[in-house]
Amino acid sequence: MTGLAVAEKNAFEQMKAELVRKHPGQFAVVCGRRLLGVYATVDEALLASSRLFDAGILPEGAAMYISEIADKASLKVTARAFRRDGNPQRVPKPSAQRAPAR
Repeated sequence: MTGLAVAEKNAFEQMKAELVRKHPGQFAVVCGRRLLGVYATVDEALLASSRLFDAGILPEGAAMYISEIADKASLKVTARAFRRDGNPQRVPKPSAQRAPAR
């Protein structure tokens, strides 16, 4: 397997049997080879990942792997955390301006 979050996916696979026993149907967040947390919904897992990054716990560019905890997961997410600072190689900060009324 090549690509983003390979180490994270492998770490999840090593933890999977225990996670399925203890937290079936929930969502695991893995960064590096470390389980960062287990959350009831994918939305909670994504929000927690964002908060960990904003708090400086996850370094910029860190790969993350979020997966449903199940024998056959129906949802898996891989991502990298980057600041929204106007750098053209990164996602621009959303504009708070509204389009003019017509």
